[in-house]
Amino acid sequence: MIYHLYKKNIRPCKQKTSCLLSALLLLSITLTGCKTPQNVDPSAGNEALGGSSSINSSSSGDASSITNNESISEASDNTTVLNNGNPIDGPVLSKGSFDGSDYVRESVLTGDTSVSQNANVYPSLSVPTDITYLDGRYFIVDCYHSQIIYNDNLSDPLTDWTVLTDNASSGYSLGHTIVSDGSIMLADDTENNRVLVFERSGDGYTLTQIFDEIGNKPHYIVYNEGTDAFYCWSSYSGEMYIFRHKKDDTRMYLTNVVTIERLADTYVRSFTIDDNNLYFVSGLPADGSSSFLPQILKYDLISFDRIESYDVPEEIAGMVQLEHIGDLFYITVSTDLYGSQDAATMICASSIEDISSGNYETVYDDFFEGGGTPYYMGVIDGTWYLTEHRLPAHAIWSFNIDESGAITASDTIY
Repeated sequence: MIYHLYKKNIRPCKQKTSCLLSALLLLSITLTGCKTPQNVDPSAGNEALGGSSSINSSSSGDASSITNNESISEASDNTTVLNNGNPIDGPVLSKGSFDGSDYVRESVLTGDTSVSQNANVYPSLSVPTDITYLDGRYFIVDCYHSQIIYNDNLSDPLTDWTVLTDNASSGYSLGHTIVSDGSIMLADDTENNRVLVFERSGDGYTLTQIFDEIGNKPHYIVYNEGTDAFYCWSSYSGEMYIFRHKKDDTRMYLTNVVTIERLADTYVRSFTIDDNNLYFVSGLPADGSSSFLPQILKYDLISFDRIESYDVPEEIAGMVQLEHIGDLFYITVSTDLYGSQDAATMICASSIEDISSGNYETVYDDFFEGGGTPYYMGVIDGTWYLTEHRLPAHAIWSFNIDESGAITASDTIY
């Protein structure tokens, strides 16, 4: 339950062989995006330690607590955040409903009128990344099959599900998530650096709009009711793309591109909006360097001011997602700092400070058998779901919690 704090005076990269292997693995990630072969997740990196630091007092912690201070310095911990290329002064989004008067660019209309109707031909899932409930139906992002499928229940065999989009119909490739605000659905198209917009058409859906050139491998998208906006994270460029539409009009607009320079050139899989807080899980340097300590970063959702940085132990540096469930914080972990999936797990703790110090509980083996790679979590009608990689026999789980947020039971769905 208790992980040790990382020892000081770390060797710059442990061994030349480790550095070379990390660099080769990260090159593979850049070329393929999601998770290179099915048994290898795109993560690698270097050193880390436990602890947290306030941005108001120090950008990267006290120099004496940084293990490799020849290459990691306070000056390197860039807190610069830009909105559409300009310094931020005040709220990022205008208050109230979007009126269509201030935006970066409009979506491209496809002119397509075809309706999704093709049946899924795959009897099993290949690296599923997301399960959600939209428009009265369940949707699964079947990442390695490059498709999104939907159905009205979770008991039918997968071959009874309908394909929303796939590589053959739209060029969709290795996407990760899909969300809705109740009128339209947005999905990231990771390998093509696109966001796809779907609208209901009869009993199916039509791809009506597209945004091209959305960063570098958009990886995670969320709709936030409080700001009435879609947030899409570019996983390799440190950019948050924000989309909105006018009331009673489904035409989508890219209104903001927020650049977090601290996360540029870093592979960060997801973010979490918790009230007005915005958390980014620990990411790994895309070039294999040790420029930054692995950290969970906390920002203000409205102003994008950085509030806090939490150093994390190297064993859990390759994080996937953070969820605040009841009184507990859960994090899924894909790899350690060096890209090894032997470290894949799911942890929980009472606070992020506890996670930072190594004071957390591992729940993956107890409730999900272990041996795979837990990925994104989500809740549907009070039941939580977990997608998992590398173990086809249980690619999607459901789990129940008690009032405190502690897991009480789990079950395999697909």
